[in-house]
Amino acid sequence: MPDVLQSPVYLSGGAQPTQIAVMWGSERFESSVTGKWQELPGAKITWKVGPGSSTPRCILVATFTAEVIVGRPVSGGNAVGLLDITFGGENGHPQSDNHRYATAQSTEEWGSVTTLRAMNYLTGVDSMRDASPQVVFNLAQGSNFGFQNWLLKLEAYPQTASQAG
Repeated sequence: MPDVLQSPVYLSGGAQPTQIAVMWGSERFESSVTGKWQELPGAKITWKVGPGSSTPRCILVATFTAEVIVGRPVSGGNAVGLLDITFGGENGHPQSDNHRYATAQSTEEWGSVTTLRAMNYLTGVDSMRDASPQVVFNLAQGSNFGFQNWLLKLEAYPQTASQAG
C-alpha cells in the first residue's frame, strides 16, 4: 500500500509553525495484549482544525519519541512492536502496512526510537473537526511492549493568505 506524495507541499515565506504543543510522560507503561491496536495512555494532544479553530487550514506534523522495551516469549522467536500516530482517528502520512517500531530477539530489548507523521488539512476542511494526534501501538508478537520517558510534539503550519488563493 504505497503512500507517495506526488509533489511537495510548500508553505511560502519560510513558514514557521505558529503553534507547537507538547505532552510527555516518564512513568513506564507496558502491555502484554497482542494483535490489537491500543492508545498509549496520555499520548494525545487535543486539536481541532477547520473554521473557528486556531488552525483552520494547516499541515500538522507530529513527532513521537520514547524509550521502549519489547520482550519475546520464553519459547523463542522474535518480538515485534508496532506504532503509529493517528490524527482524529485517521492514519497520518506516510501510510504503510508496516508500522514496525521495536523488535527483540533476546528475552527483552530496550531502545530509544522516534517516528514522525504528517496530515494535510490545507484542503477539504469545511467544518471544524478533530485532528488530535494520538499515539497507538500494537504488540504484533511477543510477551510485552512498553514505553517510558516519552514525548509527543505537534507542530501546526498554517495556510497563509497568499496560499488560500
